[in-house]
Amino acid sequence: MKKLLSLIILISALYWVSVFLAPNIATKIDSLIWVPWLSDNIRGSKEAIDSTVTNIPSVSEFKSWAIDIKDKVADWVETTKDTIDTIRSWAQKVEETYNWAVDTYNDLKWTLEDAQEKVEQIQWVVESVWELTWAEK
Repeated sequence: MKKLLSLIILISALYWVSVFLAPNIATKIDSLIWVPWLSDNIRGSKEAIDSTVTNIPSVSEFKSWAIDIKDKVADWVETTKDTIDTIRSWAQKVEETYNWAVDTYNDLKWTLEDAQEKVEQIQWVVESVWELTWAEK
């Protein structure tokens, strides 16, 4: 039993090594055992693992990314602050214009009321003069 297990382990190890050192032989073995995709999948998995392990960012790259993100956020905050300041300035001008319009309306209303009062006084004077002039005749 030990010999059979050792033989299976030895054959598996030789196959595993052949997948990377002799891909043509491994592909033929795959065809013989009716699993034609096995060695290609093993090599693809190794490439994916190698790529993952070798593409881990260094501490300096990570710090650089963090600084870039911080700078972008700071720029966004500054832009937002500038936009808010612009809107606040515009709103203040709108409020000033509104207040000016209200004051102008109130002044005009007072002027018209005063003018109406003057017209009524003139009308009273004219009527009084008319009555005095025609009443005497």
